[in-house]
Amino acid sequence: MSLYIEQNPDDARALAHHGENHRLTGHFEAALDDFNRSLDLEPNNAWAIAHRGETYYLMKRYQEAFADFNRAIELNPDYNWAIAHRGVTYRFLGESYYTKALADLDRAIEHQSDYVWAIAYRCRVYELMKCYKQSLIDFDRAIALDETIFVKNWQTERGLIFCYDGQYSEAIACCEQRLQQIADDTTALYCIAVSKARWQGVDKAAREIERSRTALLSQWETGDRGDILYRLSGLAILTGNCEQAWEYLREAIPINDEAIELVGHDPAWLDWRDDPENSGITR
Repeated sequence: MSLYIEQNPDDARALAHHGENHRLTGHFEAALDDFNRSLDLEPNNAWAIAHRGETYYLMKRYQEAFADFNRAIELNPDYNWAIAHRGVTYRFLGESYYTKALADLDRAIEHQSDYVWAIAYRCRVYELMKCYKQSLIDFDRAIALDETIFVKNWQTERGLIFCYDGQYSEAIACCEQRLQQIADDTTALYCIAVSKARWQGVDKAAREIERSRTALLSQWETGDRGDILYRLSGLAILTGNCEQAWEYLREAIPINDEAIELVGHDPAWLDWRDDPENSGITR
């Protein structure tokens, strides 16, 4: 607790901003405590309510986040930050909420045409909805505003969307740009392997598949274990090793929040996913 807060425990705005500092440093329980104390003193502070909502979102307490964003927007209908962040929260409430996520992000971008964070997340929602061409339009728009907006390298991210859309030569070209910078980028290598296998056949992609698998295994101790397991599952299913694919995927799901979503888009799983006998994939 800061000295100012200790000396001014009834300053609602100071408590809220102290909570925000806790949120930004990942101390979510402490952030909630400060936001709650602030809102006890000033219950209609839309900023504090929205930022408490973002704290709930980061804790994956999506229903509570959604309630706070709703309340903040009721108090301030033009609160663009809250509108955009509510849109992203909708995305985590399930597939049936994607259109509502899109509506909020559209609204935020209409209010602020260069709102790069909202554009980048709308790109992701379009991707989840399998509207890949619209996703690419937003991707390029976001990159033009800020190349650092995407968590992973932008060439690889763009390549993945091309891959999901079946534009395999474009996907490979994007990822090869990334490999010129980082030769062992596992996501780029995986995207190239899957794209070439779907474009030219698994046999002709054997070298790329093995290169991708070797790179993933080399980072087993230091890399993102959930991502590695998912990519290994994709390579296994691509080459017909279904038992191994399922073993990797079962291990990936508890530690990779997007594993099941990725199966729905990744061409590595295309033949298996489109088989009616395997319709329980997301169960």
